Amino acid sequence: MKFDTLGYWCGEDEGHHCGYCQCEDSSISTGLYLSFTTPERYNSLIDMGWRRSGMYLYKPTMEKTCCPQYTIKCNALSFNLSRSQKRVIKFFVDFLENTKPGQLPAMRRDKFSVPDSVNDDLPHHKIESNECIKKSSHVTLPQTSQISKTEKDIVPNSEGQNPPESYKTAIQLEKSKKKRDFRRLRKLKKIAEAQKVPWEKLDTRAFGVQPKPLSLSYRLSKADINKRFELKLIRIDPDNAESPFCHTFHASHQVYKKYQMSIHGDSESKCDEKSFRRFLCSPPFNDMNGPQEYGGFHQQYYIDNKLVAVGVLDILPWCVSSVYFYYDPDYAALSFGTLSALFEIRLTQQFHDKIPRIKWYYMGFYIHTNPKMKYKSKFSPSFLLCPKSHSWHPIKQCLEELEKQKYCIFNKNHPGSSELKDEDLDNLKVLVDRKVCPYGVYKNLSSADNYKDYKECLYLLVESVGLQNAEYICIYC
Repeated sequence: MKFDTLGYWCGEDEGHHCGYCQCEDSSISTGLYLSFTTPERYNSLIDMGWRRSGMYLYKPTMEKTCCPQYTIKCNALSFNLSRSQKRVIKFFVDFLENTKPGQLPAMRRDKFSVPDSVNDDLPHHKIESNECIKKSSHVTLPQTSQISKTEKDIVPNSEGQNPPESYKTAIQLEKSKKKRDFRRLRKLKKIAEAQKVPWEKLDTRAFGVQPKPLSLSYRLSKADINKRFELKLIRIDPDNAESPFCHTFHASHQVYKKYQMSIHGDSESKCDEKSFRRFLCSPPFNDMNGPQEYGGFHQQYYIDNKLVAVGVLDILPWCVSSVYFYYDPDYAALSFGTLSALFEIRLTQQFHDKIPRIKWYYMGFYIHTNPKMKYKSKFSPSFLLCPKSHSWHPIKQCLEELEKQKYCIFNKNHPGSSELKDEDLDNLKVLVDRKVCPYGVYKNLSSADNYKDYKECLYLLVESVGLQNAEYICIYC
């Protein structure tokens, strides 16, 4: 019987403390504690609204929970840098170039300052340890140093072409309130005067060929070439004592503990090594035959040879998924939340060059009612997952609906799920006495002393992961 995922079905909880609105017993989700799965299966599950915390998978019960959490992803191939994101990169590069080694960054005071972390949306689930077969193997990954430093290195759009230049007429410039357009209008009037033509008939094409915007890769390369900064991508490999992961484990844990205690107010006991391993160093992937590029990774940020931040990532068949991000609070002025997301979008672009089907960057959850989450919508183009149809919708179209109500179904044409019949469950797998058994066979053993009725659990499983995924998942409870 073929299956690639084994897990303990936790079901829907009765409600727990919400870290976003701080209400008690108001955050409701469904849980599945994994023994193992594959990158392919987990990729399919996050497209159904699931997310992991260590080996524990959870899915918010959207119509019941206090703060609905919508899965959000960005198309890395057609990513467009916003003005504030460019400022974040410039501030970081200026810090590397204009400060002395060991000097901490001064706090930014401009209106474009952004929240600290793009991945600060994982609740701290209390989960028990479980055995998981882990793999350790050498993997060849894209090198951050192998980046084009020419202005021609432009990120293409979804069709593989650079976006066409949009021109503005002089009338449009006159109506604009932007200072940049005012300066452009003044320049157009000088051109019109020199050519002795009415300025109203001109547009910005009169300036000649417009320069192409600098790519994300080019902008970040200015940090890469600075000797004070180093970026490393290492596989989570706790079983190999000689691995880079084990060599840097202590330093990584110290940054995590400092971050949790300073930013989240956790006690030191909640940030011990055991909790750290369970939360961020235990990916559930166990596909020994799959591509070695996939799995759980830590992306480490070094400044002056000191580890200052770590991004926990899952490299999956169709995407790079951000699990968590933590940093040294002494470097909070660098806006590491946005900065790390930009580096991770570039990493997605680099993986696309090697594995063309990887083009999505998953940012976790978007919570419209939480002001700290709203800036995720600034990563363009981004999409939100419909909680019913599990289809993707441009976030700009979703924001209008979310302003009216916190729980929305974005796909208005969704016919609803088809009715599930009892016989549809017969081929699903359950674990009985450490043996995998089809439910259709197991339900005929109702006279057994240790019989458990899996019917309700399997119905809920199919409802939350879809029948196609459920056929490859073996559960026990």
